[in-house]
Amino acid sequence: MPDRVVVDRIDFREALVFPRVVGSVVGALQPARMLLATFALLSILVVGRGYDLIRGPVVPAAGLLAGDRAAGDAALASEMARRIARETLPADRRPSGMDGFGGRVDVEDVHAALRSYRGQLEGSDRAAVQRALDRLQPYRGKGAFDALATAIGARLDALVTAVVSLELGGVSGVFPCLADLGITIPVALWKADWFSAIFLAIVFGSMLGVFGAALCRMAALDLARKGGLSPVQALDFVSPRRLNHALVPLWPGITLLVLLPVALLLGLLGRVPGLDLIAGLAWGLALFFSLLAAVVLVPWALAMPMAIAASACEGCDGLEAAQRCGAMIYRRPLHALLYAACGVVAVALLAFTVDLITTVAIELAAGVAGISAGQGAVAKAGGARFLQADAFPSAGDMTGVSQALGTVSVGLIQLWQGLLQSLAAGAVLGGVFTVATAAYLAMRRTCDDQPFDDLWMPGHPAGSRQGSAPAA
Repeated sequence: MPDRVVVDRIDFREALVFPRVVGSVVGALQPARMLLATFALLSILVVGRGYDLIRGPVVPAAGLLAGDRAAGDAALASEMARRIARETLPADRRPSGMDGFGGRVDVEDVHAALRSYRGQLEGSDRAAVQRALDRLQPYRGKGAFDALATAIGARLDALVTAVVSLELGGVSGVFPCLADLGITIPVALWKADWFSAIFLAIVFGSMLGVFGAALCRMAALDLARKGGLSPVQALDFVSPRRLNHALVPLWPGITLLVLLPVALLLGLLGRVPGLDLIAGLAWGLALFFSLLAAVVLVPWALAMPMAIAASACEGCDGLEAAQRCGAMIYRRPLHALLYAACGVVAVALLAFTVDLITTVAIELAAGVAGISAGQGAVAKAGGARFLQADAFPSAGDMTGVSQALGTVSVGLIQLWQGLLQSLAAGAVLGGVFTVATAAYLAMRRTCDDQPFDDLWMPGHPAGSRQGSAPAA
């Protein structure tokens, strides 16, 4: 291990903490941490897809980043559904309102009618209805999780590109991407379906609290040089206090309970003629409570990942972790912004690296296999695009039994490619919590002069200083 650099009696390794925040991201590439982060990501994916299956489409086809285009896209989707229904369905099978002009046509009603009609047909007639379904698919609404994952993925890719290209402003710069991730996307989901916004925030927040605490504990022991934990050991560490860890990301949201009753009441009064004047006069009260909520929630954007790390490092409860990290940010806001900037750069560079390696691996295998694949199923391999949504081709050139087998083969190929990409995404998620742990320990070092290796150990009182005690 290299000696510390000391110039004029200044220990720069201790004086300059932020390089340790950037350098910590390398630990996310450890196999144990990647596996646990990938398992967490796949668990979120399963829960999200299941919710979409039950809830159904609630977001317009344009997605959560459509902005002002959403109304126009919805009108276009309605008109396309009307046209497809007229061209494909008999008059007695068309949903009501198909034969008139104007008015909104429910795309999902047309989709359900087409699927029902297809089940009664065979041969060329069935194929014609299938083509109509394929034409309608781009205009269908999206599930809340699907739309959320798509929007977050698009902005994260843009953020990585912006960081690497040093583009701070502009439409796809660092700051607009961060604003979309923190404000635009959550607000758009709330407007599209407030129930889904609340449900997904609670469920995914709880899951990230538990899995994040396990990842943070692994990172903390690594940064403190106290050995490592396997994924099972990390989950065993959080298991006795799993409810506490699950509630860490949710505590500041309770501040909205103060705002919601006032805003809801004023919204109802605003709908009643005469009482709307009272709503207007009292709107200042809603803004006052909204200001209090903003004072709590805006710093929470920085504090939430660190609070998860605090619960894993200190053994404190969720509310104390939230208060502690919020107090640190208000006490040293410039240091918090510096560590946040370091964290964004570190995670972006990690995402750039793992996505580059994954894309090259997928396309290299597909390119070499394509030499001998001809029109077989392996010819459908590939489709990974660097820092963009992937475009996997389907098995559309095969017929009969070959089509069925080819579809399964293409599905297996895409499954393997998806697993590789899931590992890459898991590395990025692990990087987020690893950097959050380093940032928390750095903020603690800056505010309280507490060393990195001072961690809470099971069996000791919460918050007790353990110094260089051996890892549990």
